[in-house]
Amino acid sequence: MKVLNTHAILDAARDGSMISPAEALHLLQLTRDEDLSALRQAADELRRRQVGESVFYSNAFSLYLTNYCEFYPTLYDYPKKAGDERGFVLSIDGIDEILERALAQSAQQLYVSGGGACSSLRIPGLEAPTLLKTYVKVLSHVRERTPELRLTGFSPDEIEFLSIVSNRNERYLLEMLQDLGVRGLGGNGSEILVDEVRQRVSAKKCSVKRWFEIAATASQLGLTVQAKIETGPLENLTQRVSHLERLRQALNMSREKGQVLFQVLIPQMWTRMPTVSPAREVLSPQIRPEDRFKLTAVMRLYLGDLLPDQQVCWTTNGAHEAQDALTWGANGLGGTNALDYLSFLAGTPVLRLGSEFNESDFNRLIEETGRSPLLKT
Repeated sequence: MKVLNTHAILDAARDGSMISPAEALHLLQLTRDEDLSALRQAADELRRRQVGESVFYSNAFSLYLTNYCEFYPTLYDYPKKAGDERGFVLSIDGIDEILERALAQSAQQLYVSGGGACSSLRIPGLEAPTLLKTYVKVLSHVRERTPELRLTGFSPDEIEFLSIVSNRNERYLLEMLQDLGVRGLGGNGSEILVDEVRQRVSAKKCSVKRWFEIAATASQLGLTVQAKIETGPLENLTQRVSHLERLRQALNMSREKGQVLFQVLIPQMWTRMPTVSPAREVLSPQIRPEDRFKLTAVMRLYLGDLLPDQQVCWTTNGAHEAQDALTWGANGLGGTNALDYLSFLAGTPVLRLGSEFNESDFNRLIEETGRSPLLKT
C-alpha cells in the first residue's frame, strides 16, 4: 500500500495538479496541528491565485412556502407530515410580509422553494387545484409585487417531484419557471451524491443520476445552478470524497462541451442531529469545526478552477466560524438572510425568527479577514 505524503500532495495541488480521491481522503483524515496548518495554507494560497482577495455575498431573502414534505422517512427533523402541529403553510399575507421585509432591506435576490415535496400544497389567498398551478400563482404574484428581485430556487429534487405529480418532463417545468422569472436553480437535496447514503437519508428523493440530469438540463437552458455538499448524518469520509469526484466528473464533461454546469459550491454540515434515525441506525459522531474546515480546504484543492467560486455556509454554524472558514480556501459567504434553514429546523414560520444580517454586517466580517467584500447581484 502506497504511503501518501501530505506535503507532496499539497505541493502538487499548489502547482495546479489534480489530487486523486485517495489523496483527498488522506487530507480529510489529517489530525496533527502542523499538517492542518499546511492544508489551510495550501488551500488559501490556491484560492488567492484562482479568485483573488474578494469575498462575494448576496443581499438575499428566502421564501419557503411550507415545511410539509412527502420525502418521508427522513433523518432530518424539519420536514413535517400532514397534521403535525409544528407544520406551517404561508398565506398570501405571509408571502407579502416577507416581500416587504426584503424590499425594506434593499434585497436583490429571492430564493423561492415549496419546501421539498407537498403535492397538496394550497396557499391561502392564492388557491389553485394543483401543485404546478400553485407555483404558477405564487411566482406570478411575487414577480408582480417585486419585479426588481432576481428569483432563484427549486432544487433538482423538487423539480423531479413536480415532474412526477404533474406528468411533465423537467425541460417543460424548467422553461415554465424561466417564463415566470426564475433565473437560477438551487442545489438543495445533494446531501451526499452517493445513492447508498441518499437512500438512508431520504429514500424518496431522486437518484444521483437524476439529480445531475436535471442540473444539466437547467444549465443548458441558461439557468444558474448551485452545487451543495450536505454532510453529517450517515456518510463516511470516503463517501464525501465520492461526492466531490462526481462533481469533478460532471464539471469536466460540461467543460469539454463548452458549458458551465455549476456556478458555486456550498458545503453545509449538520451539527445537531438526532442520536438515532427512524430506522434506529446510530448516526455519525458530532462534527467539529475542524471537520468543516478540512472539507472546505479539500473542496478547493480537489475542484480548483473547475468550480472556483466556493462559499461557506454561515446559517448553520454561525457567522464567526464562517469567517474563520474563509481562510481555508473559500471565497464566498452566502446570502445575508438566514431565515431558510433556521425556519426549517425550528419548524416555525420564517417571519417569526428575525435572524438575518445586513450588508454592513457582512462587509465588517469580510474586512476583518483583510479581504474586500464583493456584492453579487
